[in-house]
Amino acid sequence: MPAKTWLITGCSTGFGRAMAEVLLERGDNVVATARRLELLEPLAAAYPENALALRLDVTQPAEVAAVVAATRAMFGQIDGLVNNAGAGNFGLIEDGTLESARAMMEVHYFGVMELIKAVLPQMHARRSGAIINVGSVAGQIGFPGISHYCASKFALSGLTESLAAEVRALGIKVVLAELGPFATDFTASMQMTMPGSPDYDLAAMSVLAGNSHWSPGADPHAGARALLAALDDPQPPVRIVLGPEGLEVADLHDGRRRAAREKWRETGMLTDYV
Repeated sequence: MPAKTWLITGCSTGFGRAMAEVLLERGDNVVATARRLELLEPLAAAYPENALALRLDVTQPAEVAAVVAATRAMFGQIDGLVNNAGAGNFGLIEDGTLESARAMMEVHYFGVMELIKAVLPQMHARRSGAIINVGSVAGQIGFPGISHYCASKFALSGLTESLAAEVRALGIKVVLAELGPFATDFTASMQMTMPGSPDYDLAAMSVLAGNSHWSPGADPHAGARALLAALDDPQPPVRIVLGPEGLEVADLHDGRRRAAREKWRETGMLTDYV
């Protein structure tokens, strides 16, 4: 099988770095990007023929255009795009700022859209390609204390499902990887805004949400290999939850939603209100 070329955002550490390493190990070409270029240099040095390291802030359209152009100049077509760049913080809605909320959307939604629009026309013309959006179980569950992060990942989920429906007939695969906890430094790097009111009990909220007992997380390289295996299927899932603890909490909330929908079904049917 000929080598494919992948453009990956957010490769300095974590899941994006694991994706890059797994793809390079199997012989594909990878353009690894991050805001701090020096963190990518060891990866590029280890694979001088197959890896290209470039600086990219996904919130800057000019940088997106430059990276896409450099990728095509180096390797030709872009076969796969992995939107992995992420940012986050801890804090309650009451204490958070609009600037923080907008920053989450810029990275997880508008930056993703910019990259998709930059690579999609050539995939469309070839009738082939793959787009992976790296989301989170926080894109289907509103966890307390990370509202801005959850909202931006919910937006990414909707974008991904719509995109998959639009390009399915064009031979382009679209997958949303909804990550549970993985053993990366992402959570540790998130800033914390403590509750301004003693009325909030974050520990109790986390117990109710089902994520209070989470471990440091699964191996990101195992997650990357599992995701690529799903993508290789002739009919890959549009959404896939990765990680045992992510699956556990998703099942918990799916059950609660089903129970609530059945409880309020008669009300929703409007029969007594017409």
